[in-house]
Amino acid sequence: MNTLPMENSSAPIKPPSETKVLVAMSGGVDSSVAAALLKSQGYQVIGVHLQLWDQGESNQEKFGARCCSLVDSNDARRVCDKMGIPFYMINAQDVFREKVVDYFVHEYLQTRTPNPCVQCNNAVKFDYLFDRAQELDCDFMATGHYAQVRMDSGEQKARLHKAGDSKKDQSYFLFGMTQKALQMTMMPLGGLNKEHVRKLGIEFGLTQVADKPDSQEICFIGDEGYQGFIEKNASEDLRKSGVIRTVKGQTLGSHSGLFRYTIGQKKGLNINLKEEKEGLCVVGFDMNTQALIVGNESDLMKDELVATRMNWLQIPDLVRPFECHARIRAHHQEAPCKVTVFKNDTVHVKFDQPQRAITPGQAVVFYLKDEVIGGGFIERAGSEANLEALQGKLPS
Repeated sequence: MNTLPMENSSAPIKPPSETKVLVAMSGGVDSSVAAALLKSQGYQVIGVHLQLWDQGESNQEKFGARCCSLVDSNDARRVCDKMGIPFYMINAQDVFREKVVDYFVHEYLQTRTPNPCVQCNNAVKFDYLFDRAQELDCDFMATGHYAQVRMDSGEQKARLHKAGDSKKDQSYFLFGMTQKALQMTMMPLGGLNKEHVRKLGIEFGLTQVADKPDSQEICFIGDEGYQGFIEKNASEDLRKSGVIRTVKGQTLGSHSGLFRYTIGQKKGLNINLKEEKEGLCVVGFDMNTQALIVGNESDLMKDELVATRMNWLQIPDLVRPFECHARIRAHHQEAPCKVTVFKNDTVHVKFDQPQRAITPGQAVVFYLKDEVIGGGFIERAGSEANLEALQGKLPS
C-alpha cells in the first residue's frame, strides 16, 4: 500500500522498530488510521483510550455525533485487536470533570462562552497523555489531529502548523501545548485530507470505523442542551434572572439566567416578535444588574480585545508590538492584527478591521502564515479593551 510521508515532531534517534509510540485512540477513523500508519512504518504502537465521560449503555444511533460512548471504547479496542497492538483504557473522568466540565459551567455562569474542546485538548488530552506516555516508557505520543508538527533543527524547537487540509485544520485547538509535549508528539494525518484518511481506513481493513461519522457534539451534553446541563450543575442562586434591554437602555423583556445566552445570539430571545424581526442580537451583559444587552449587528463589530492566560509556542519579540493574524473562534477566518504584550500573560489585540462577535471565554490564537505562535483566552472586547484606557490598568 502506498501511504504519504508522515510529519513527525522530530526524526527519532532510534529506528522505528525500536521506537515506542503511544497513540490516543478515540474509537474514530482518524486515530485508528494514525495508529495503522505508524504500525505500517515499523513503530512499536500502543493504543490508549481515555474514558472521559460516562455515556452509559449508549448506542451509535443516539450518541453517534458524540465521543466517549461505549461504542467508541469498543471500537478502539477492536481496532487495536485487528492490528495486533496492546490496548489500554484509562479512566480519566475525574480530571475531565474538574478541568473541562466544571470549567464549562463556571465560565457560562460568568457570562463567558467556553470552548470545551480547547480546554480538553490543553488541560486533559495532551497533559494527561504526556504523563501516561512517560509512565509507559514511550518515546512519542501520537494523535489523529489534523495539524502538523515540524522540528526546527536549528533552534531545537518544535513548531505547530496548520493541516494540509484547511477544511479539517485543528491547529486552533492545540495552542496550549507545551514545547516539551510538542516535541514528543506525532500527528500522522497532518498532510492528509479526510477522504484519503477514510480510504486508508478501508485499505488497512478497519471497516468498522472507516465510515464512522465525525464527533461533532459536546460529549457531556445530552438531550437537555447546555442550558439544561448548567441548571443541573449549578445552584439556583447562581442562575439569577434579570431584564433584557437595548444598548440605549430600553427594556424589552426578561430572562431567566444570563448563562442561557452568548454574544451574537439571535434566536431564543424573550422579547416581542416585532423587535425580534428587526434583527436584534445579544451584544453584552451587565453583571451588576444581571441585564442582558441586545443591539444591532453593527454593535457586534469590534476591533480590539484583551486576552489572558497566554501560551507561546514560538515567542516573538515581546518588547514591542508585533503584527500577525488572529483567529477568535474555531471556525473564524483569522484576521490581521497588531499585538501588544504585557506582563502576567496579558495581551492587547488591535485588528485592522472590526470583527464580528468577539466573545469573552473563547480562545484567540495567533498565526504567522500557517504557523501557530501562541494563544490565550479573551477577557474583554471593544471599548472595554481600548488600549489607551487600559494603559494604567494592565500590567506593564
